[in-house]
Amino acid sequence: MKKIVFPKIFAVDVLSKIRKEIIIYISIFFILWIFLFFVFPYLFPYLIFPYFKILKGEPLIFTSLEEALFVLLRASFYLTLIISFPFLLVRLWKVISEEFFEPERIFFRKLFFLSFFLGILGILVGYFLFIPIFLKIFLFFGRNFEADLKINYFLFFILRVLLFSVFIFQIPLFFALLIKEDFITEEFYKKRRFYFLGFFYILSILLSPTDFFIQLLLTLFFFLFFKSAFVLAKFLK
Repeated sequence: MKKIVFPKIFAVDVLSKIRKEIIIYISIFFILWIFLFFVFPYLFPYLIFPYFKILKGEPLIFTSLEEALFVLLRASFYLTLIISFPFLLVRLWKVISEEFFEPERIFFRKLFFLSFFLGILGILVGYFLFIPIFLKIFLFFGRNFEADLKINYFLFFILRVLLFSVFIFQIPLFFALLIKEDFITEEFYKKRRFYFLGFFYILSILLSPTDFFIQLLLTLFFFLFFKSAFVLAKFLK
């Protein structure tokens, strides 16, 4: 693909439209935040379902009067951000895409679709796979002690795992862009596949320095992501 041209993307009228969209988004964001704050007690059991599935009957605690309130505020804020941010990207894309030529518009539309799809897939895998695995591993090391977990730490542990899962599921897209621009070719990969495996394992050590099982699992995921990037690169062309 030819070099992307940005014909009028920084024009005053375009920037004015972007500012209008951001103002509308902020207004909707606060309305949705208030709504989710009041309905969050109904959503909370689904967020901590993996915990109760593993530790049946073990309640989560809070140790100060204001802690429960601030947990609801922060958790509903992050949940609002997760739900509403894709809509902001869609609105901004509708404004900006009008200034692109057709080839660039098609390319970025495919890129956005893949990123959104991989993000949703990352949330599902994080919730149904990563969270139960991490809980079993961490609770295994604490099996000689009595679990008395604070709701604040546990809830944001869940959100961090989901964020981590969304992040690593964007890795195939990064590799697909490199493959599409011929920075990485299939021939180059076949000659240096063991170097790639070593790189993935080192990256897994950096992400999980204390657990060998998680390192192997992450290495496997990175390898599968890299292989799937060749398929995604064909879709982007």
